[in-house]
Amino acid sequence: MPTTVTVDMKYCFGIDALKHTFDFSNRNMPVLIYAPNGVMKTSLAKSLRSYVNGKQPEDIYFPERDSVLSVADETGAAIDPDSIFVIDSIDEKYQSSRISTLLASEDLKARYDEIFGSIAEKKESLLKALKKPSGLSKDIDLAISTAFKVRPEDVLVALARLEREVKEGAHAHFSSLKYKILFSEKVLEFLQNGDVKSLIDDYTKIYEQIIDQSMYFKKGVFNHSNAETIAKNLKANGWFDGGHSVNLNHDGKRSEITTDSELVAAIDAEKEKILTDPKLAEMFQKVDGMLTTAELRSFRDYLIENPFVVAELSDIDAFKQRVWISYLVENDKAYFDLISEYDSSKEKIRDIISEAEKEQTRWESVIAQFNDRFSVPFEVRVENKGDAVLNVSAPQISFYVKDREGGAARKTERSTLDRGLSTGERRALYILNIIFEVEARKKARIETLMVLDDIADSFDYKNKYAIIEYLNDIRREDNFHLVLLTHNYDFYRTVRGRIGIYGDNKLLCNRLNGALQLIPDRLSDNPFEDWKQKLNDPVVLVASIPFVRNLTEYVGNIDLFSKLTSLLHVKEDTKNITIDDLARIYEAILAKGAYTDFSAKGGTVFDLVMSACVDICERGNDDLRLEEKITLAIGIRLVAEEVLIKTINDDDYVKSISNSQTGKLIRKFEKMDGCDGLTLATVKRVALMTPENIHLNSFMFEPILDMSGHHLVSLFQDVKACAEGVH
Repeated sequence: MPTTVTVDMKYCFGIDALKHTFDFSNRNMPVLIYAPNGVMKTSLAKSLRSYVNGKQPEDIYFPERDSVLSVADETGAAIDPDSIFVIDSIDEKYQSSRISTLLASEDLKARYDEIFGSIAEKKESLLKALKKPSGLSKDIDLAISTAFKVRPEDVLVALARLEREVKEGAHAHFSSLKYKILFSEKVLEFLQNGDVKSLIDDYTKIYEQIIDQSMYFKKGVFNHSNAETIAKNLKANGWFDGGHSVNLNHDGKRSEITTDSELVAAIDAEKEKILTDPKLAEMFQKVDGMLTTAELRSFRDYLIENPFVVAELSDIDAFKQRVWISYLVENDKAYFDLISEYDSSKEKIRDIISEAEKEQTRWESVIAQFNDRFSVPFEVRVENKGDAVLNVSAPQISFYVKDREGGAARKTERSTLDRGLSTGERRALYILNIIFEVEARKKARIETLMVLDDIADSFDYKNKYAIIEYLNDIRREDNFHLVLLTHNYDFYRTVRGRIGIYGDNKLLCNRLNGALQLIPDRLSDNPFEDWKQKLNDPVVLVASIPFVRNLTEYVGNIDLFSKLTSLLHVKEDTKNITIDDLARIYEAILAKGAYTDFSAKGGTVFDLVMSACVDICERGNDDLRLEEKITLAIGIRLVAEEVLIKTINDDDYVKSISNSQTGKLIRKFEKMDGCDGLTLATVKRVALMTPENIHLNSFMFEPILDMSGHHLVSLFQDVKACAEGVH
């Protein structure tokens, strides 16, 4: 088991550079990565998928650059691509290729294989023999299943049903025909043409009328096919050699035939007389005139050589079956060898399949687990359990939609089901195939690096917790090592707590000087608890203000709430509130001894905010902690509002604003004559990046965590430049 996996990549699908070692040495703890949208998440998954597929990643925007990607264990050896399983956020077409390996009983399969092996061998011999007469080089069983309208796996059953006709030598005169020429895709398409069908129907009617007037043949009773079969059988059984003869009757007159050559000549003469009839020749010319392409002209030439075929084309499906039967007649030994073996084994196979139906398979366990854990409006079942257990065919998954009015669940096609499912429900169905793949890998003991790209996106909370529970099950498997990627901070936080991921295995994605880096997430599950012990740090103190402000609101202290609001929006007293004033507010709201003392700092809070922001900007690092991002957001808003208030220059209007102050100031500024475009663009960026995001009740600061540190620094510098312009 690898204890570490190192990924080293350059110019891969938008990632300029990234090198990181994922460490699974601590009890196989998963690696959890929080990556804000647009940073690296999908690019990493896509790069690893290329590695799995044996393809080289590329730079999307600069394809001329040489992409580099290596995935190695702690010894430096490359990880086997088959050992990496990349799971997209959703892929509705994905289906595990290993599902059929989840068999309940190897003993049953071995018994079945032993019995069916001889059948399969004889079936292969027959199919091989049928290649020459049909002209088909492959997919003989598929062509037979299409002709007899059965599933490919049911070809053997279809062949067994033809035993009587083959024994009787039915349709033997068709055995010289080439299936490949008569029933090519182009020919079949041509025969579906309405005008062609009409012409063939007319030809067939005339042909049947002429047959009725024949000396020897009679429609539906005795045709030239029957006559040729009799001639062939008489010769094969030495009828004429034994001194016997045959009498042919016509209008009460008898013609005695004493040799097989005389009989064949009589049949051929009567057949030639029918096929050269002027009316039939005229109709044939009309059909011939519609055969224009090279492939159709080959078909035309074939009809000229075998004109009796035209009358058969009026029922193309029946004709296909007759042709296959004629081939079986010609290869009757191989056919009867197969049918004999099949008949003698049917009872044994039936008993084994009956036993298989009673087996509890691993994929049934998967389905039961899925039906129990995931909340979806349908139930999953396996329909062909016996065949699937014996690996005769892949398991057929069926879906039964639950009746909300209490009726029986209704079997529904997958295509119909998809139209009625939400994105989250379709994603749950996708998870079913993921579980199949995981279980198959468990069974095969394939050591697997699983990379999951936002696997729970669009899930409701019940299904989100269901997938987290399943991931927790997988992490206990020694052979599975999980790397979880997400842009959803709420999911990140939930997984971190429920699966127990801590230390350097909880990572944040950060961009530094064009390259990506995965840095340990030092934010505790409760950052406020941590901050209360570090209020002597100016940045932490400023970042804690929105939290304490929310607490004043929750306890109903409106005066203190208003005072702290003046530190988040520019009010009359904003620049007069001192750090000592802030200390007294904290003393009134927080329990004594629950936080560090910061009252000795002196000065105003506004000045502290501005100096803290400047210090953050001067550090020149995009990797900003949560408290640094919140401090910058507060500073940005205060400077922006100061610029707007000075520019608007309307004290009465500003005093009248009771809520949503930043947005209202921007709208007022936008309507002013001579509104400065650059300033307007800057303050609109402020509106986009800072409202609500600095408050406690915003998914634990998720929006501001998603923001790039670089963008916040840049925005602070831009609003400061606007302020200097106003001064």
